Amino acid sequence: MTPILRTRDLEWRAGETTIVRHVTFDIGAGEFIALMGRNGAGKSTVMDVMAGLREPYAGVVLLDGRPLDEWPAPARARRLGHLPQLVRTQSPLTAGQIVSMGRYPHTDRWAESNTDRVVVERAMRDCGCLPLRDRRLSTLSGGERQRVLLAACVAQEPALLLLDEPSTFLDVDQQLQTFAMLRRLAEAGGACMAVSHDLNLALTYCTRVIVLANRTVARDMPVEIALDSDDWLELFSPRLRRLAGPDGRSWIAYQ
Repeated sequence: MTPILRTRDLEWRAGETTIVRHVTFDIGAGEFIALMGRNGAGKSTVMDVMAGLREPYAGVVLLDGRPLDEWPAPARARRLGHLPQLVRTQSPLTAGQIVSMGRYPHTDRWAESNTDRVVVERAMRDCGCLPLRDRRLSTLSGGERQRVLLAACVAQEPALLLLDEPSTFLDVDQQLQTFAMLRRLAEAGGACMAVSHDLNLALTYCTRVIVLANRTVARDMPVEIALDSDDWLELFSPRLRRLAGPDGRSWIAYQ
C-alpha cells in the first residue's frame, strides 16, 4: 500500500543556515506519529514543508505518490490537514463558524449541507468544544481556542492530520482526551503526525516516534522499541531515565 505521505531528503535553509537536511520518512494509514526533538531541532520547519507552507531547498514531499506542489489546493486540502504552532485568533467569528470552515474543501457552494452539520457537530464534540459553538473565538481562553482550531482540522476529514503541538494551552485532562481522540482517528484508518514535547503522552498514545536532532532524523522507531530502550533519551536531556511502572510498562522519569 502506498504511504499517504513521503518525505525524501528534505532540506530547508534560513539564509545560509541549514535548519534540516536529509529528512526522509513515510506516513501510512493507521499511524499516529510523534515528531519530537529539542527546541530548534526543526520540527515546525519540517511540518510546514510537509503542509506546503514552505518550499524545500532540496528534496521532495509526495502526497499519495504525487509531488505536493502538483496538487490543486482544494484536492490537497481533502487529503491533508494542518494545524500550525501559531494561529491568529482575533476573529469576530463564532467557534461554530470557525469549525465549519474546515468543510470548505468538500463543497463548491457556501451553504452547509446536512452532512457538513453532522461532521462539524461530531468534531466539536470529539474535541470537547461543542458547548462553545456560539461563543466568539476572541472571547475564549487559550485552551478553548486550541480545541476549536483542532476541531476545524478534524472536521476537514483529511487522510492525514499534521498538528504542531496540538496540546498547547490544554489542561492535563484535555491533553489526554485529545491524544486519545487522535489515536482513535488513526485506528479508524486515518493518520496523524503531532509535534509534542511530552514524552510520556507520546509514548502512551502514539504508535511511532520520530526524533529530530543534529538537523536530521536521529531516531525513527515504533513506540514499543522506544519503551524498551534508553539511548534515545539522551537526545532530549541527560536528566531523563526510563522506569518500570506497577503494570510493567515503561515511563520516563525526570531527575
